[in-house]
Amino acid sequence: MTFLKTLCTILITLLIVTTTFAQESKHKTKILLIGTIHFETPHLDAHELKTDDFLAPKRQQELEELTETLKRTNADKVMIEKPFKQQKQFDSLYNSYLENKYKLSVSEREQIGFRLAKKLNLKQINCVDVLYLMKQDSLLAATAKEKNQLYLLNELGTTAKNFMAEIDGVVKLNSITGILKYLNTKELLQKNLSLYLKYMVKVGAGENYIGAEAVSEWYLRNLAIYANVITQVNAKDKYVILIFGQGHIPILKHLLQNNDDFEVVEVNSVLK
Repeated sequence: MTFLKTLCTILITLLIVTTTFAQESKHKTKILLIGTIHFETPHLDAHELKTDDFLAPKRQQELEELTETLKRTNADKVMIEKPFKQQKQFDSLYNSYLENKYKLSVSEREQIGFRLAKKLNLKQINCVDVLYLMKQDSLLAATAKEKNQLYLLNELGTTAKNFMAEIDGVVKLNSITGILKYLNTKELLQKNLSLYLKYMVKVGAGENYIGAEAVSEWYLRNLAIYANVITQVNAKDKYVILIFGQGHIPILKHLLQNNDDFEVVEVNSVLK
């Protein structure tokens, strides 16, 4: 009995040690979230920049410098803000680009995404976006008018306009690397998300909650994007780069930080 008891104790101890070691050595995929402005206009965004010429020689040189820096991450995947359903279409474009048969459009998805993926010798660039119609937008203004809450939408518009003007000033004075470092600071990410959480969510509160429903649609889109991201990452991926409009980043960052399969990398630790 003493021998069996000792053997059981040893086996249990080994199990605990093995389990603890497995937990401690669990592989986490590093993910770098790069929030950016859209290089081309117009888009469907209510508030957006009238961007400068990102095809100009100076900007093209800056894009080369940026992607050379990002190349040092040896990322296994590059993900862009294009619908998941358009993957085959972008596979075709990217393959043509690899064969020097396609000239990049002005879009940051291609100017940064395609350019970087090619430098990393990736065979594919991953499309992870999902397009949702904001069904409650049409009811937002009507509810605000009915409930004497138009001041909320006016404040939102003024704040967003000032926000865009602030970013526009930075765009005009900085390199693309400098712009991205600025856009991905904690303060700027919070400022973007606050447009939804400080103003929009209040509309109809206590009655029909149209504001809350409108904000939930924005969260739903980002949850769907997040689902596409994590299902396209496999166990072998050590590093992933996601390039998306800056407004998406606060929510995506929160979601990924709370998934223990991932380690979120701060932009300013890479773009020095």
